[in-house]
Amino acid sequence: MQVLLNAMNANTATIGHGYVQGVIESYNRSLSRAPAPATGDAAPAPHRAAQVHLMPAFLYNPGLVDAWFIATGVFGLLLILNSSLIASAAMVKEREAGTIEQLLMSPASTAEIIVAKLTPLFVLLCMMMLLAITVLGVVFRVPFHGSLPFVLFGGVLCVLSGMSLGTVIATFSRSAQQSQLTAFFVNPPLASLSGALNPVEAMPDWLQPFTVLNPIHHFATIMRSAMLKGSGLATLWPNALALAIFTLVLVSLSVWRFRKQLS
Repeated sequence: MQVLLNAMNANTATIGHGYVQGVIESYNRSLSRAPAPATGDAAPAPHRAAQVHLMPAFLYNPGLVDAWFIATGVFGLLLILNSSLIASAAMVKEREAGTIEQLLMSPASTAEIIVAKLTPLFVLLCMMMLLAITVLGVVFRVPFHGSLPFVLFGGVLCVLSGMSLGTVIATFSRSAQQSQLTAFFVNPPLASLSGALNPVEAMPDWLQPFTVLNPIHHFATIMRSAMLKGSGLATLWPNALALAIFTLVLVSLSVWRFRKQLS
């Protein structure tokens, strides 16, 4: 007999496991009280009833290695934090130095200026992402059952979301220190409500809907499902679409804010 428990919600899985174990123990007690089969005129041989044993097996993480869950979640957390901090600091520094106003004298539009300033940072962050994926496999021994191009695609969307978030923060800041303080105010809620360090299903019910608005949550879902379960775009397309929407909305907001400020 096989019993499947969804351990994403640890409390519910523990209760279910306890019920199953109680049923098996009750059945084993009934076996031990069963009378021995008759053997004729001879003295009955000592009866030893067979016992049912519970043998748990864990899917996707058979050895219960903590690093497989923590490292894949922290990966998305670091991408968002680094991207937002670097992008916000870069844009604020350009505005403090006065080079943004000088670039406005050129035929380039505001969107083109922002893209040109963030492209080198995007390339460096993508290189960091490749290095981090290598560390996940070599150092933490996280298995890779999914598609590498799809994981890279999700990482690119995560980097773009973080850089877009940092650019929006820069539009509300007047100095580099103010942008850093604003980022430190925004990033902790994103980290706490991302599911990077604990399952979303274990959070209070009223907090779980807020994770839908968190890009870290969507990237962590892509990383864990693609690497540990081998899931692809057919299953994870809602998370990839959410990251793309976050990027598009935040980029549009940052361009609109810069145009409003510089006008």
